[in-house]
Amino acid sequence: MMYILLRCKILKSYTLMPVSIMLLLQWKPNISPLIKAIVYSAVSAFVGLPMFRLLGMYHPKQWSNIYSFVITVVIYLIADFVSKRSSFEKL
Repeated sequence: MMYILLRCKILKSYTLMPVSIMLLLQWKPNISPLIKAIVYSAVSAFVGLPMFRLLGMYHPKQWSNIYSFVITVVIYLIADFVSKRSSFEKL
């Protein structure tokens, strides 16, 4: 039973970011991607990660939230670029 609960916890951590980024890419697609990336990253790095730390789901080892902020901005901008390539249908 513990294995199943642990697996569900791992799956949630792997699906939270991609699903939320896809939602933001489709919501108000005309807003600047940089603004959306900064807002998303600020919320996830400075609100979401401390909340997961309080819940005992996230245990950083010598890691600052600012690192997560920068990495999340880059991930969001890459996802935005890939979703708006000309080989894909427009959102």
